[in-house]
Amino acid sequence: MFIKIAIVILAFALLGIIGGTTTMADTGEMAGATNASEVWRALQRLQTTATVLHTVAHPDDENGALLTWLSRGQGVRTALYSTTRGEGGANLIGPELFDALGIVRTEEHLAAVRYYGIDLFFSNAVDFGYSKRLDETLEKWDYQMLLEDMVRLIRYYRPDVIISRFQGNRRDGHGHHQASGVVTLEAFNVAGDATRFPEHLAEGLQPWQPKKLYITRSRWRRSGTETADTPVLKIDTGEYNALLGLSYSQIARQGLSYQRSQGVGQTRASKGSSLTELQLINTTLPDQQKPENSLFDGLDTTI
Repeated sequence: MFIKIAIVILAFALLGIIGGTTTMADTGEMAGATNASEVWRALQRLQTTATVLHTVAHPDDENGALLTWLSRGQGVRTALYSTTRGEGGANLIGPELFDALGIVRTEEHLAAVRYYGIDLFFSNAVDFGYSKRLDETLEKWDYQMLLEDMVRLIRYYRPDVIISRFQGNRRDGHGHHQASGVVTLEAFNVAGDATRFPEHLAEGLQPWQPKKLYITRSRWRRSGTETADTPVLKIDTGEYNALLGLSYSQIARQGLSYQRSQGVGQTRASKGSSLTELQLINTTLPDQQKPENSLFDGLDTTI
């Protein structure tokens, strides 16, 4: 079962209209944020019902700039789902390895997502170290367990849009990356099917069908599967936010810098445009495979 370890702002006070502010320390106010910026962020969340889930294999796989843009720039309810806690990786700052490193990396990830301003979930899959092949990874992981876990999260979190970091084939490289992509693609298809994992009904989780599934364009660029006519959605995460005093890429880089055991985030994000490119690979919306201006084209996300 997935473990929820971070919660976004659930309620806030504004000019005495609502009495009380509930902010969870895990993902609420980032270091250096002003009261004005946090009030504005809460107000943004009253303007949209949009919900996004981003799936990855390990801590630091995520597109933090995109997550920050969604949450802090657009007011979108946003979650990150990591298949593992990264306990099979290296440790550049201390002697902790395996389970102990998993604890270190979990704490690092919690620090990072405070900057992104999002929810964070993990599965129970163990990072057993580098794997070259998908079949090798699935020999060690229970595929049905992974699928059930992600479907459970989708039914719980009810995202309109899912963004997979990986496409689920050899071009993803690491076997864990391939598995993350494969599970995400299938979970998108089965989460709305009441005959799949019906035990969720006893937990109060109803079937839920996300409307759109994207994959990060960088993976597609390496695959060579796109054509000149393939529509690509481009989001400028280098956009400057005057209230926060930084661009979304710069904020995300600050968060990423807390993942010190992996030596990531040591350089600052440069100023100026920084494009994230996304490819729509599945949707339940008719006639949606066309150039888009927004992740939410074709969706009603109004209050």
